[in-house]
Amino acid sequence: MAEFLHRLDLSFNNLKPLLVENAQRVKDHALKMATQHHRPYEYLRGKIGMEDTAPQIAKREGISEGLVCIFSIVQPCRSFAFRFEKGRPFVQPAKRKCLQLYCYFIDADFGLIHVRLQTWFPMEIQVYLNGHEGLARKLMANQIRYTKLDKAFTWIEDIDRAQTFSNRFQGLNWPAILDRYAERVNPPLQDILSGRPYYWVTPPSEYSTDILFKSRQALIELYPKLLRHSIQCFGAPEVMNFLARKLRGNFEGEIVSDLSSFVCRRMGGTRIKHRVKENWIKMSDKSALVLRVETVINNPEEFKVRNRVTRHGNNQAEWVAMRKGVAYLFRYREVAMLANAR
Repeated sequence: MAEFLHRLDLSFNNLKPLLVENAQRVKDHALKMATQHHRPYEYLRGKIGMEDTAPQIAKREGISEGLVCIFSIVQPCRSFAFRFEKGRPFVQPAKRKCLQLYCYFIDADFGLIHVRLQTWFPMEIQVYLNGHEGLARKLMANQIRYTKLDKAFTWIEDIDRAQTFSNRFQGLNWPAILDRYAERVNPPLQDILSGRPYYWVTPPSEYSTDILFKSRQALIELYPKLLRHSIQCFGAPEVMNFLARKLRGNFEGEIVSDLSSFVCRRMGGTRIKHRVKENWIKMSDKSALVLRVETVINNPEEFKVRNRVTRHGNNQAEWVAMRKGVAYLFRYREVAMLANAR
């Protein structure tokens, strides 16, 4: 941030007007985009279920691709402030509040997604999408029939092909896909941010393994036994093993198992969650037809990835801490898939 501000070659007194004008420019761009596409733009003063409202608008307006709606709301953000030493300003991190834009789109490949943009520098951006929606569109494009309830498939005509499509998800050109949406919502990328693309990361990542049951009664009878077994028989060593870790005497952190009820739109149930620090693995039933085991990775550095590093002038392959960059999405999948299998 300091380097960027220095490159603008502005005096300290002229800096705040530029930042304020830029935030207004981003907001005006969103308003213009909504007007051009005849889509609603709404400033939220209270709580509203954006995740429920956006699909309702898309269904009502018959939107199959493109912009659906834009919501704006003032929320906490990570920004910067100045401290003064010897009469000179220095940049330091700061927590503030600013206007956040939530732009909802129907993507041709991934279905409903949202792009959240922080209007105040450093203009952090988040793109949310769900792989189940992407798989559903891929199945439709290939004329493979399925039934789906919320974010769970309860039946798929060709499971093997569906799994093949799902496996390709992590290998997509994610920087190109995400950059395209960043450019749509953030006009400064065309000028003052030119040459400064976003660095895309994956916090958090959720990867589920779904077991589809042919009989509701079979899962209804089995699931309570699995929950009971998880609580009574899985201690810290077993939970660590699920996430490819070994419990050692020098371990520092929490290992927690908890059993609780949940309600998710049309589906409710009970789930068991085993957590090691910021990462966890959980099991739940979906509509008494799907048994879902899901690994959630919030801190990838707890896992390793094979990568080339330079040591003492030599380039060699080593197992190193996994990073958040989307380049490691393939390893996210490997780690989570093995955890689910265990």
